[in-house]
Amino acid sequence: MLAGLALVVYAEEIRSALRDSITYCLTVLVPALFPFMAVTGLAVSSGAGEALGAWLGFFTRRLYRLPPCCGAVILMACIGGYPAGAKGVSLLLEQGRIDREQAGRMLLFCVDPGIAFVVTFVGATVLGSARTGWLLFAAVTLAGLLLGIVAGIGKPLPPKTRGRSAAPPTGVLIGSVTGACRSVLLMCGCIAAFACFSAILHGCGLFQWIAARLAATGLCTSAESAALCAFLLEVTGGVGAAAELRAGPALYAFGLAFGGLCVHMQVFALFRELPVRRGKFFLFRFLHGGLAAGIFLLLHRLLPGAQEAALQASALPGGVALSGTWMGGLSLLLMCVAFLLAAGGDASSPPA
Repeated sequence: MLAGLALVVYAEEIRSALRDSITYCLTVLVPALFPFMAVTGLAVSSGAGEALGAWLGFFTRRLYRLPPCCGAVILMACIGGYPAGAKGVSLLLEQGRIDREQAGRMLLFCVDPGIAFVVTFVGATVLGSARTGWLLFAAVTLAGLLLGIVAGIGKPLPPKTRGRSAAPPTGVLIGSVTGACRSVLLMCGCIAAFACFSAILHGCGLFQWIAARLAATGLCTSAESAALCAFLLEVTGGVGAAAELRAGPALYAFGLAFGGLCVHMQVFALFRELPVRRGKFFLFRFLHGGLAAGIFLLLHRLLPGAQEAALQASALPGGVALSGTWMGGLSLLLMCVAFLLAAGGDASSPPA
């Protein structure tokens, strides 16, 4: 009843938030994430990930104490976007190629922002500095990989040799595309729902009250506390709030690594039963955020030219509009062409 009343009282705020979130999904999220989601499903379901795992098997086994087949999923988690890694983990678990303990460990560090989102959107578009975007991507990715090594300490070394895998099912390409469509649609729905929730929190003043209490601790300024609260809810809203409030790039590193509750709900929805305790999952999300912010500050000091790029980014005015680019559309078109070529002569596949 309270939720229904809020939808009526704050109808205008919710309508505006929904319009912005749907625009973001259509112009940024789908072109950047859908190809990686489909490729992740194709790599796992077709067995192509095992060939890639042969190259990454040494690092996967020795550093992360995981079977070689996990190498492709770890790679896609680093470059593909938040749910791409979790989607690959859920597929490996469903196929019985990893156990629940290994799947839970992978979820502790395979939740990363994609390279297109961080470098192209956050860096080049929002902050106006592709160099800062690359620094953010390096910090977030390196922090996740280090946490994966920490999570594997003390775990037994998995066997190097594996039994022969079953032949991939027919229609694996269509199945991968269908699964990617479901996952991306789920993401868009979660982003829209959290946009409504955030609009209600802003409309009733609860968001401002929480941000003021956080700023009163003295750990951060009022602008940083507001951007931090937005990042904790939903990462794209956090990026917009941080840009509007001119927050420092280190806060972006924390928010991108943490992912926001919206991303976490999407990860949970991919599993019938979550293979890791939620408390441990959230602990590693905060650890990922803090470690990423620290690594970014270190890179910011060590690399020449990084300080000028970060200062330029933080001095940009906020409120950058979300808009699509021809590069995003072209990348989606090329990926579709690649799918058609990969289908080859598989004429027996059922129509979509």
